[in-house]
Amino acid sequence: MDANRIWVLIGKKIAGNATADEITELNNLLEEHVGGEYPLRELEEMWLFDKNQPTDKTPDEIKQKWKNFKTKLPSKTPIIQIKKIRPLIWLAACLIAAFFILIIKLSIDKFYNPDDLLTGVVQAPVGSSSKLILPDGTKVWLNANSKLTYKKQFGQRFRQVYLSGEAFFDVVKDAKHPFIVNTSSLRLRVLGTAFNVRAFETDKTSEAALVRGSIEVTLVDHPDKKLTLKPSEKIVVRNPDVKKGSFLGINATTTTSQTPLITLTNIHYSASEALPQEAQWIEKKLAFTSESFDDIAGRMERYYNVKIDFQDEDAKNIIFSGSFKNESIDQAMKALQASGNFHYKIEDNNITITK
Repeated sequence: MDANRIWVLIGKKIAGNATADEITELNNLLEEHVGGEYPLRELEEMWLFDKNQPTDKTPDEIKQKWKNFKTKLPSKTPIIQIKKIRPLIWLAACLIAAFFILIIKLSIDKFYNPDDLLTGVVQAPVGSSSKLILPDGTKVWLNANSKLTYKKQFGQRFRQVYLSGEAFFDVVKDAKHPFIVNTSSLRLRVLGTAFNVRAFETDKTSEAALVRGSIEVTLVDHPDKKLTLKPSEKIVVRNPDVKKGSFLGINATTTTSQTPLITLTNIHYSASEALPQEAQWIEKKLAFTSESFDDIAGRMERYYNVKIDFQDEDAKNIIFSGSFKNESIDQAMKALQASGNFHYKIEDNNITITK
């Protein structure tokens, strides 16, 4: 039985709005609950009572019945006392509330922007590169298997990006808004310059090569170590130790203490090339000078979208210099084999290096 239903029907009957079916339903429910829990008669008498309309009970008797009845009502429902407020006081209260709401809104607008939570993401898949122009006009070339993330409101108050992989930046100069590149190992702060950053988390090292302008480089794990690069300089930083394995088809080997924490050197220029070797990937060229086969293999994996597995550990230490542009992966491997002592086998996108 639904007790609330009884009270609904009682209210309708007292108000004179109950239908014949509802009155029958109410009588049936009241017969099931004998004992005075629902004093319908007393309620009707209170509702109809008028000092000009006598009933068989006096007002004092009805009030006493109502008092007894109220003691049986549920006491768990909270009661909010509403006091009458004078119109002028109410108007003043509204104005004060509106003032504080305005102050809060202005504070939120000043210190919080919902767009700060939104980001733009550009990713170049393995085997290809991408080019984009940021809202401030800065041009970015994104190398294979690299990702650039930036805030949607980039260029309005901040110029900050997050890079995983390799990218070449041609930054528009803006002295009031420094351009900041964040990677897992390096943080670069510039005003207007052109530079290349390679920061794959699974590589043994990260590097930044400056073409023009100047950049301030800070090591993420050693924030006290800062260095300002001049044009044609390059910094190579040892990445934090990574476990042996593969991520997205890229081999990773654990770095050792033999790799210096910081190495400062010059970028590689060639009289026949417009760009330094470090940025020639923009022209779809894979160039390297005095690099180990192990390091070159990681770049070849991204460039050709293949996986290279060394079953001959000694082959990792073979040093090569050269470049590839239009060569197929098989042609590139044959060229390396002609200069190095190793064998290889290609099956689909998997390459195995043996003695």
